[in-house]
Amino acid sequence: MPAMPSLPTINISDMRIPGTDRQAPTVDPSLEAMIYWRVIEDDILIVHADTNGCTSRADFLVNVEQYYDDIYTVRLTRQVEDRCDVATPWGIQLGFGFEELGVPIGGEVIVLNPIDTERPWDWNENRSYVASRR
Repeated sequence: MPAMPSLPTINISDMRIPGTDRQAPTVDPSLEAMIYWRVIEDDILIVHADTNGCTSRADFLVNVEQYYDDIYTVRLTRQVEDRCDVATPWGIQLGFGFEELGVPIGGEVIVLNPIDTERPWDWNENRSYVASRR
């Protein structure tokens, strides 16, 4: 039996938005890495951020831009340094409603902050991360 061809490597920057000729938005490596992010109930963005015990939503400047039709990009920039010294290895969850972000209900968001790939997600040797959107 002949050898099976290997699957192609796909990078996010190579992907296109379905139904359009637009490139998918690319991660901005200059931004602070997030642990992960997700959208719940189609209208709340949850960002899991690093903390030393004193991080809150107010510590971040949130920049939202319309990327294409109902697709919006989100950049989170920490404005206030977390000077606490509390062991919080899994960070803190911060919620942002679509209405306060200026994203219409049913819109889609893509967080441009990188995902922290150095964080072990379980007690085994395998490491993984989650980044999802609606």
